Amino acid sequence: MRPLTLALLAVAALVAAGCGQNDKKDAEHTVSTAVSGLAKGDAKTVCEQLTPGGARKVMAVLATGPLGLKPIHAATCVEAIGALHDALPQVIRNVLVDGEVDNTKVTGDRASVHVVGAGMTAQLQKVDGDWKITGGLFQ
Repeated sequence: MRPLTLALLAVAALVAAGCGQNDKKDAEHTVSTAVSGLAKGDAKTVCEQLTPGGARKVMAVLATGPLGLKPIHAATCVEAIGALHDALPQVIRNVLVDGEVDNTKVTGDRASVHVVGAGMTAQLQKVDGDWKITGGLFQ
């Protein structure tokens, strides 16, 4: 191979590796933002991290009374997350406030991110270049 071809292949490999790393960080940021938003009572920010289907799933799960909580019935995602925040004991909010995540796996336009201290793994999908949560919360 010619040196120019090798150089172009090397640059392409570095760019591809960097994109995967950005996807991982971006997916983690989405989940971390949602989790810390919940702990702080910022329901709007939490709901902005969800796809419309993800918001419907969260509302459906909250209506069943997950995690030993009373059922939360709400008309909107913001209302549901606000009620969830109010129902969470302060000790749980304290655990979630840093939005700590780990065990991130990215495969194409799908990802999963584990929420440390919460025992749940968020499922994400890349939508128009942004990672959005599609499910996995409170289940």
